[in-house]
Amino acid sequence: MRNRFSFYLLLVTSLCLGFSPGFADSGPEVFQIPRIEGLIVDGSDSDWGRQGFCVEILADPDGQILPADDFDVKFRLAWDGQGLYVLAVVRDDIAVEHEDLSRLWRTDCVELFVSEHLGSMNWYQVVIASGADPQYKKTRQRIYDWRHPQYKTSELTAQSGSRVFKGGYAVEALLPWENLGLEPSPGMELAFQFVANDDDGNSLGSNGSLRVAWFAGIGSNSRLNMHRVRLSGTPSDAVLCRVDREISLGQCAVSVLGSSELIGKPVILRNGNEIIDRVVLEQKHGRAEIRFNLDFEKYPDEWPRLDVVVGEKIAAAFEALPTLDWVLERYIQALGGRAAIEKLKTRVCTGRLVDDLSWADPPVQTHPLKALAEVPDKWVMTLEVSKGTEQNGFDGRMGWKLNPDRIERDGRMSRSWLGYVLNPQGPLRIRDYFPGMILKTEEVLSGRPVYAVKNKTEKILYFDVETGLLSWISYAWELRDYREVDGVQFPFRIATSRKGGESYFAFDTVEHNVPIEDKQFAFPDAGDVFSDAFDGIEDARVLPMLMMKDLTYEHGEMNIPCRDGRFLYDLILKNGYRRGLEIGTFNGYSTLWLGLAFRKTGGRVVTIEYDRASGEEARRNFEKAGLEDVVDSRINDAFEEIPKIEGEFDFIFIDANKEDYIRFLDLLKDRVRPGGAIVAHNVTNYARDMQEFLEAIRNNPGLETTFHEISAEGFSLSIKRK
Repeated sequence: MRNRFSFYLLLVTSLCLGFSPGFADSGPEVFQIPRIEGLIVDGSDSDWGRQGFCVEILADPDGQILPADDFDVKFRLAWDGQGLYVLAVVRDDIAVEHEDLSRLWRTDCVELFVSEHLGSMNWYQVVIASGADPQYKKTRQRIYDWRHPQYKTSELTAQSGSRVFKGGYAVEALLPWENLGLEPSPGMELAFQFVANDDDGNSLGSNGSLRVAWFAGIGSNSRLNMHRVRLSGTPSDAVLCRVDREISLGQCAVSVLGSSELIGKPVILRNGNEIIDRVVLEQKHGRAEIRFNLDFEKYPDEWPRLDVVVGEKIAAAFEALPTLDWVLERYIQALGGRAAIEKLKTRVCTGRLVDDLSWADPPVQTHPLKALAEVPDKWVMTLEVSKGTEQNGFDGRMGWKLNPDRIERDGRMSRSWLGYVLNPQGPLRIRDYFPGMILKTEEVLSGRPVYAVKNKTEKILYFDVETGLLSWISYAWELRDYREVDGVQFPFRIATSRKGGESYFAFDTVEHNVPIEDKQFAFPDAGDVFSDAFDGIEDARVLPMLMMKDLTYEHGEMNIPCRDGRFLYDLILKNGYRRGLEIGTFNGYSTLWLGLAFRKTGGRVVTIEYDRASGEEARRNFEKAGLEDVVDSRINDAFEEIPKIEGEFDFIFIDANKEDYIRFLDLLKDRVRPGGAIVAHNVTNYARDMQEFLEAIRNNPGLETTFHEISAEGFSLSIKRK
């Protein structure tokens, strides 16, 4: 199932009370966590009293919240000699928890992240469901070990308890110091973050789902999205409000979101001794809120330095910044000016992608590349790698990614950062590529001052303060070595830092206004790219489905590669298998290959899918393919459904949750006929997640196991000895 794309394809693809983010050299604030003795992990706050460091306002990365009577979260932190304590009190009018322990995070739960220090690789995550859902009347937890192997010296543990009350629940947890190999002492600093999830399911009056947290951004790299906390004897002041400044095009807005106890408190917006505005926090949906808008005509080029005073305390301080309009216009001028850019209609680049990594063998690997682009937004980049050709592109209607194993439709390619850089007139359309831009702050990056501009695509653009040029796209990609070509500046080197070195695009030639045929941007045809996979397949109904874009490509990596499907097809025919079982149907692409083969052998295959929506989609595909008489499609938990199926199998294909492979093997190994096959997918790219399974099939004397890398995802083939 889910494939980890090759690195080359991956290349393309808020403020709290007391936190003063306006000063780049001050770093994030450190919050003091008090020591409290005698805490009992039972979900009750009676032993806490009013002690602990308290955070009383959480929101999603954009500052979005739900009404307080629908979903409201507060939490406290403390410590003692055993570990870090967390108490969370959650108001939630509709309780919906997931039945699967590995999927608790998808519905109502709290998530705790703790790290040795901000950015450390020694960190882990605990997900806790309270049991507020009447279907699950006890506390459940799942620990995710994100520690680098060098830190995995002990098994991770956590204690948790909960208390359910009318309209909500409380969760309490103890995170032992042994998990991170630490000895606690006053002054020791850690990193911590707290996330709470609300999912009202399909209930009447549901507000959908929301994920809120105590930090400015909820991103995939959670170890960098934490707060610094320090063990102490007394706590920092409670975090009662969140203050955001949004500098968008033609506007500067300051918003304050606070807990209910701040309703009616005064808020002053001032620039030094000048009072810009004075208001009172208003009640809105059970919380305190207010929003200021500064006058653009009064500040056409630069927004002033601001202090936001809530009650009698400075809740946030913002440095003076230019208007976003000024930053973007200066960028256009630094590139060569609007008129020069408008003259460019096409761009052709040649060069190479270089991996310069000390741990690789060889340490320096070079991959030739060629990139084509045409206004308004067509582009394609072709890379030659050791296993074949990789491509990313957009034909004006559809985006895609191609590697030696698969073609995947990818809508992100229409506005990818690489498409933007290659687009001859991309800078004139920067608002289309990076919508919702907000100038956040001036900071120092790689020793140079930059303006940080966030946008709705979760990327941050960094514009060099001195030159005006775009120097970084997020922290990942640095645009270097700008050179003038036809009166316009272009970055001839785009680099990303990686552990043990860096990878970078190096362009040797850049040409403009070269004629380019439309077919060079066209979506690749699977029949041409993977012709060997379909050779000899003549079924008029199924063959188009094996190659059609809306089935295999729309779901991308969730489907097996077509050459892997052909491997299964040939295996069934070669051995004359007639009774098959597939665990993990998804939309039925792999089952189409199985169904074709079993129709030829006169057999049938039972396929089981856990997710109802996917299973129903698969059934529609089987009907369209005319395979209903060969495929027995079932939607259920496979562990419940398999015991209902009588008899033995001569072919079993496992492509489901990787951690469950060993359980499926134990359940089915005695139900395979001699000479029959147990085939498992993703044994190469997900080997770390199925070590117990791999060890079992290698060491079972009743199985003859071989491994096959038809694609980068890999198969294990275990034949039951006669």
